[in-house]
Amino acid sequence: MDLDRVLVLSHSEKQDATATWKKTFGHHPLMRFVDHGRGGGGEPVAGLLKPGNAGSNTAADHIATAQQALAQLPKKYRRGRRTLIRTDSGGGTHEFVAWLAKRGRWLSYSVGMTITDAIHEAVLKLPPAAWTVAVEPGGEIRDGGWVAELGGDVLRGWLRGG
Repeated sequence: MDLDRVLVLSHSEKQDATATWKKTFGHHPLMRFVDHGRGGGGEPVAGLLKPGNAGSNTAADHIATAQQALAQLPKKYRRGRRTLIRTDSGGGTHEFVAWLAKRGRWLSYSVGMTITDAIHEAVLKLPPAAWTVAVEPGGEIRDGGWVAELGGDVLRGWLRGG
C-alpha cells in the first residue's frame, strides 16, 4: 500500500479549498493506493479529504487512512509481512512508525524521513563496502539503485528492529 498526500487544484471557491504550500489553491487529501504486484495499477482504497493548507506529516491522518485501507483488503492481507505499507517523509513521524510496529501487527513498512544535516553527513561517511545494489520486488537489479543500512547515534530515538 502506498500512502501519500496529493494536491488537488480548485479553480473556484469550494468547501475547504485554501491556499496550498505550493502557492496554488485547492485541497491536500491523504490518499492510499494498493498495487497487486508488478501488474498492479495503483487502485485507490482510501482517502482522507483535507483543506489545501493541511500539514503533510500528521500521524493521526496516516493512522486513520492506513486503518481504512487495511479494512478494504481481503482479511488474509490485513495482518502479516506480505503487506508492505510505504510512505514518504510525510509519514516519517514517531507516532505513525510506532503504530506500524505495534506488537502483533506484523506489517512490513518503508517510511521515508527528512534528511537532516546529521543524516547527510553519516551517509557520506559510509564505506563503499556498506552499499549493495537495490533489487526490485521481482528480483531484478534496479538500474543505478544502491542501498545501505544507517545506524548509530544518527537514528537515536527511532524504533529498533522495525
